Amino acid sequence: MIAARDLLYNFIFSGKWKKLEAHDLDTDELIRYSLFNIALAAGSLTLTGFGISVMIQGNLVRGASDCLVALFCVITILILRTKLPFAAGGSLMLAAFGVLNGVFIFSGDVRGFAALWVFSYPILTIFVLGLQWGMILATLLFCAMLMATLIPGLAMMNYSPAIAARFLGVYGLITLLSVVYEQNRIIKDRHLSRLARELQAERDEITAMKDNLKTGVFLLDHDFTIQPAYSKALETVLEMEQLQGVQFTDLLASSLKAQERETLRDYFTMVINRSFDNKMLEEINPIAEFVFFNDNFETEKNVRTSFAPVDRGHNEYFILGTVTDITAEVELQRQLAAEADKRDEEMRALFQVVNVEPRVFSDFIEDMEYEFDLINRILKDRSLSVHQAMIRIYQAVHAVKSNALILGLENFSGKLHQLESKIKKLQDQEDIGFEEVLHITVELENIMREKDKFRETLAKIQSFKAGDSRRQDRYVLIETLTKACAKAAAALEKKARFEVEALDGIILEYGPRRVIKEVLTQLVRNAVFHGIEHPKEREALGKDPEGLVKLSMKYQENRMIHLKLIDDGKGLNFDKIREKAGRLNLLPNGNAADRNQLLQVIFSAGFSTAETANEHAGRGVGLNLVKERIRDLRGSIKLQTEPGKGTAFNIYIPLELSMAETQAS
Repeated sequence: MIAARDLLYNFIFSGKWKKLEAHDLDTDELIRYSLFNIALAAGSLTLTGFGISVMIQGNLVRGASDCLVALFCVITILILRTKLPFAAGGSLMLAAFGVLNGVFIFSGDVRGFAALWVFSYPILTIFVLGLQWGMILATLLFCAMLMATLIPGLAMMNYSPAIAARFLGVYGLITLLSVVYEQNRIIKDRHLSRLARELQAERDEITAMKDNLKTGVFLLDHDFTIQPAYSKALETVLEMEQLQGVQFTDLLASSLKAQERETLRDYFTMVINRSFDNKMLEEINPIAEFVFFNDNFETEKNVRTSFAPVDRGHNEYFILGTVTDITAEVELQRQLAAEADKRDEEMRALFQVVNVEPRVFSDFIEDMEYEFDLINRILKDRSLSVHQAMIRIYQAVHAVKSNALILGLENFSGKLHQLESKIKKLQDQEDIGFEEVLHITVELENIMREKDKFRETLAKIQSFKAGDSRRQDRYVLIETLTKACAKAAAALEKKARFEVEALDGIILEYGPRRVIKEVLTQLVRNAVFHGIEHPKEREALGKDPEGLVKLSMKYQENRMIHLKLIDDGKGLNFDKIREKAGRLNLLPNGNAADRNQLLQVIFSAGFSTAETANEHAGRGVGLNLVKERIRDLRGSIKLQTEPGKGTAFNIYIPLELSMAETQAS
């Protein structure tokens, strides 16, 4: 039976059956081979019978034609078994078959099977040779039909108009249907091919994701045995290799007692039998979080797991499991708990500052909430790359830290400074992982919780007495900038005072008050850090030992806000700027001698002439933050400096945009 079946397959598929199994031949082509071979075999037998019968009746030409085409059928069967392409044998046979059909038409013998073969010709040609060459042969036969039926005397039979019309109409209809079918098949094949490519691409993506997951993902069967398709992270978390076929409960022998492992087996049975819904199964997971030890007790890890039933078809359920190493997360939680008491004491110390100036502290909290809302929007903005998001988060954290330093919140600003350092390290990495971003997010949430405590405490303090809001805003701004100057000077062992030369109230009423305060705070601290000299140095230069930082805020008639902040310090050191810009490759194609270009460099992210960074300056954030904030308001910055005499920042902001933003907020 097996030999007979193999022989039959060998004939039907022209000996190419094994090529399909080896993926060297597609299914569609194999179907063409099978149907064509069957048609050739049937056609050769039928034509041979007809040929002999017709020759016995005395029609030698017709009989010889039938036998000749039958011979071509046999030859084609043999050609199909060679390495020649499928169309080669088909072309030979169909050309001969077309000639035979032409003989039928011109002889007038188109009754019975002859008519059937004529009408089947377009189907065969298009099926065997494809749409292009099949249509050519079918059209040639159609032209022969036109000549035989429409040109009197050309054919041996005189076709009446009615018969000719039916004859040509049926042939044309069959050809049209064959073309439509073949075209639809081509479209379908293209669609299936595209779907196959997309499916393969999705499989490749899933494989890549599985191999790069930080979480171990795996399947368990009814015996709780790990199936082959598990993520590589499973081996990393469990510190074991070749986990296929291993019982999951056996892997936990060093971590769980015998009774606990038995409880786990009962739990797996409930999962695979779907005894409860997924939420309930998650809640009763006996190893939702546990301490994992490897076989040698050399490694201890905190691990989180989850399990859910998965239907793989035919009502066959498996267990989908995940294993995640949460050691770092647990350690962080322990550290937070250990520092809780210490943080409470620090908060009580900070409240004393709030009691002194409640309106200033309220303004600080509002600005801090704005920055954290900005951070939340940055984290949700999928159009930003991870590096771009880290830069913007870095700027927002720096702004909060600057304000915290001004109020004397040393512990709080210290935490923000540490967070800045961690974000800075991420910026320098080429590839930032999800867990690293998550770690930063957790720290941001902890700082936001402290901010919420600030808000709760402030609510218990007596509110700032009612009065003119413009006067309050003026007071808060001047007080904030005065403290910024004093704090920076004290930290750097310098002497500096802050003065206000002019301040138009309309700017604080309709202008972007928060941005103005943030920008001026950065510029005041920058002036003290980089501009104002130490007292002894100033005295040696014949200057007042106490430096001066002076502010002017004016509303101009062209509806522009003009902010001018000047200091009487040492001015910009262009040699130092040029040398640092060269080290950072910030002027690769520029002219290092161009002062205007060097002035633009100091606003670059990460640029600072300071050799070391501390909480007050040196990271290259302040001026870059100023540029970004002013650019967001469609403003401009002009900088003037004179060595030994000081520096002046002139900032211009259109008031129309500011008013629109104020109303929107």
